[in-house]
Amino acid sequence: MPKNQAIKEFSNIRVTNDGFQVVFTRIGQEHTAYFAGHSEKSLRAAQRHRDRMLRELPSKRLNTVPRRVLQALGLSEPVVGVFRPRGRKHYSVTFPDLRTGRKRTRAFSWREPEEEIEAYAQAIALRNTVLRRRG
Repeated sequence: MPKNQAIKEFSNIRVTNDGFQVVFTRIGQEHTAYFAGHSEKSLRAAQRHRDRMLRELPSKRLNTVPRRVLQALGLSEPVVGVFRPRGRKHYSVTFPDLRTGRKRTRAFSWREPEEEIEAYAQAIALRNTVLRRRG
């Protein structure tokens, strides 16, 4: 099984001593369900519950990237690691400084709506550069 399939199969699902636990945290509240046993049937039930909860619960991103920005860059989903703080006109990227090992944050701002696309693209480029350097 490819690596990304394995990750998706168990995302939001924990294996416990007694079976499987499906866990979501949204807006500070934890949503949990338990499925007894370690059988294939229990795992499938946990996965069905997880998929239903993903459809019902709100997105975990409080400040989503506007669809027009994603479409302009040819993306279907927001890039992991690039955030848009509430009430602010910037995207921020947090990354480790390879020389000092300390955590750094860089913000990419905009003033006009059309500049937001470029700010998001620059934030993504920085994130990709940092990931390549880390190996």
